[in-house]
Amino acid sequence: MTFFDTEATGDGELLARLLGITYEILHADEIAPALESIARAISELFGFAYVSIVAADAPGGELYRRVLFGFPSEVAARRLGEHIDRAAVLQILPPTSEVLPNCFYNPAEREIDWESSIYTGDLPRDEPRSAPDAWHERDSLTLVLPDRDGNMLGYLSVDGPRDGRVPTLETLRRMQLFVNLTGLALANARAHHAEISRRQLLEENVRLQNEFFSMVSHEVRSPLAAIRGTTALLQTHFETLGVERRAELLGVLDTSTSRLSSIFEDVLLLSRMDAGRLSLRIEPVGTVAVIEESLARARSEHRDRTFNAAYLEPVPAILADAGRTIQVLANLLSNAVKYSFPGTPVHLDVKPGRHRVTISVVNEGPGIEPADHEKLFTRFGHLSSGEGSTGLGLYICRELLSKMNGTIGFESEPGRHTAFWFSLPRAS
Repeated sequence: MTFFDTEATGDGELLARLLGITYEILHADEIAPALESIARAISELFGFAYVSIVAADAPGGELYRRVLFGFPSEVAARRLGEHIDRAAVLQILPPTSEVLPNCFYNPAEREIDWESSIYTGDLPRDEPRSAPDAWHERDSLTLVLPDRDGNMLGYLSVDGPRDGRVPTLETLRRMQLFVNLTGLALANARAHHAEISRRQLLEENVRLQNEFFSMVSHEVRSPLAAIRGTTALLQTHFETLGVERRAELLGVLDTSTSRLSSIFEDVLLLSRMDAGRLSLRIEPVGTVAVIEESLARARSEHRDRTFNAAYLEPVPAILADAGRTIQVLANLLSNAVKYSFPGTPVHLDVKPGRHRVTISVVNEGPGIEPADHEKLFTRFGHLSSGEGSTGLGLYICRELLSKMNGTIGFESEPGRHTAFWFSLPRAS
């Protein structure tokens, strides 16, 4: 097909429009309005009735149809958002159709059937052109949107030139320049937004870590002070202290050292998980044995509380790491005591399913505030009423269960009760 010389769009108007769109792209929170502006500019500057833009959310990402400018509303409703196979796009970008770099013209005489093309007319492909330079309804013109490395960020297709003629080479060069520069602006904007998001994430991580270390520091200071004070008292007054007083002070030492040990174990475990050095031994585990061991720990740590377990024998075995499962259940039992009304019992329930076994820990207490729901199971997240908490317990539980193909969740009714549950695969 021959490209005929006609009057091209003025450089001043093209540059002004390009600068306006570039500014809009760089300052937009979302990319969709900028793509609409690009389509409108192509239509108005170069005289095309229809413009379609397909673009990816990220470099090398999946392609989706983002804009259908000038098309009937029923076509837009049906085709907007459709996924375009990146590999299949090569069908409309054959080297034989490349008239300029990244500019592809497929005349109707060179038949190309592509399932993702949009044609709203009914003109037969073999219908002759009205003139050598006339645009055929079955013609297609596609320009690739390149990123900074020359890779395809997406592409732009046009149809229906208002003058009814095939664009000239000069027009195509100007269109190509416009599309290339807008493509670079899109790529720069996405890189800029990605950098902003990266910095925000980094700042948030730093903030959370500082907050975490502050909490750990506070949590460590309290048992350390108790240990120092108790040790000093025992050293200076051991002989004059009564048996009950000695036992009481030794109990304070035991509780404080246990608290310190728990804090450091959580921190070390978190470090191992982050480094990818945590290995689990997944094997058939007796569910009842896990429950009894966890309850024994809870009863020894909370002698003033009652723990009830409800399950019917036989309880099926689970596929899990026994030690880590006990750690998860012990943590949930400890939390149930911590966030319940004084003196109320803690209930443990087991429900075997066809493929999984679910264990629930229920307490009677104030419940969890709605504002705290999103904090649960998050790194460094602790409840508003979480005095004496590093905010790592539930996060570690979730991570351990995930590695054992398990799930965890909760239900809470303010002022009445809270239930935390987790499920693991049956060993069978």
